[in-house]
Amino acid sequence: MFRAWFFLFRPWSYTATVVPFLVAAAIGSVWKDACWWHWAGGLAVGLMFQATVNLLNTWGDERSGVDDVPGAIRTTPQIHDGLVSMRALFAVAACCAVLAGTGGLMLCLYRVPGGDSLAFNWELLVAGFIGFLGSTNYSTGVKFKYRGLGVPFVSFLMGPLEIAVALMLLKPGVFMSLGSPDLCRGVLLSLACLLALSLPVASLVGVIMHGNDMRDIPTDRLAGIVTLASWLGPRGALAYYWIAHLLPYAACAAMSALFGLAVRWSSGAALLLPLLCLPLTARTLGASLRVYRADPSSPRWRGLERASGGIHFLFGLLYSAGLCLFILMAHAAVVE
Repeated sequence: MFRAWFFLFRPWSYTATVVPFLVAAAIGSVWKDACWWHWAGGLAVGLMFQATVNLLNTWGDERSGVDDVPGAIRTTPQIHDGLVSMRALFAVAACCAVLAGTGGLMLCLYRVPGGDSLAFNWELLVAGFIGFLGSTNYSTGVKFKYRGLGVPFVSFLMGPLEIAVALMLLKPGVFMSLGSPDLCRGVLLSLACLLALSLPVASLVGVIMHGNDMRDIPTDRLAGIVTLASWLGPRGALAYYWIAHLLPYAACAAMSALFGLAVRWSSGAALLLPLLCLPLTARTLGASLRVYRADPSSPRWRGLERASGGIHFLFGLLYSAGLCLFILMAHAAVVE
């Protein structure tokens, strides 16, 4: 039974939540008043949200009958084999959602720096509510996954939104305090910086799901389910897979040049650290191309999501470390 629940929770996928929080930690590494206890609590709540998504995804797939299509690969056969009932699966998913929501509400309360009074973090509440709606409507409710919106949805949820939530936990009101003296322009500038810094992470986390959808193109079409991969077809799906893998490296190179010119070349060079993953990416892309050339009409892609997940985690660690080094060196340069 433990083994069945272990595979239903899919703990190996939780790196998709850990990486955005590490990126936020790198950004807030020089904040003297950062609340790291809130950051740690937010990470725990984020993992609970992802557990909710994983469980509801299995529950939604089983109800939709997508795994009953001839030739479909059952990634979590625990329900079909009778090891776990649908009722128990939904009950545990609901408990995870309630715990995550309750924990998120508690984290909205924070102590005002330099005082003993408590305040409410409204921007965190809004961002957390968006995340809650997303985690409960991925393969249930609105069912973004089955409407061709799964990849952009995951990219947004596990990219800029989760990084923003982690930053709000570290420093409440952060998006109201950064940028120019004009509040509106300051917020817009802050959001633009957030989108730029989160682009590499968002691109790679989305491609994990895209790799899984590439494998299921034939069976998803038989089941009447639309994914980005099935909509693009094998050739287009492969092209997107390549672009989404290479875009983060281009983004890091561009940020390195831009920040190096604005601050110091030595500090900007720290953002090139993720390029150490490039050989691993080249091997994965080469394998995907060979499979496509073997049978362009119906490529038998296997293991792309696993390979992409490994690249996402390693890239995320190096990106967080490089971003932290850059911010520390840039901060030291400003102090001097």
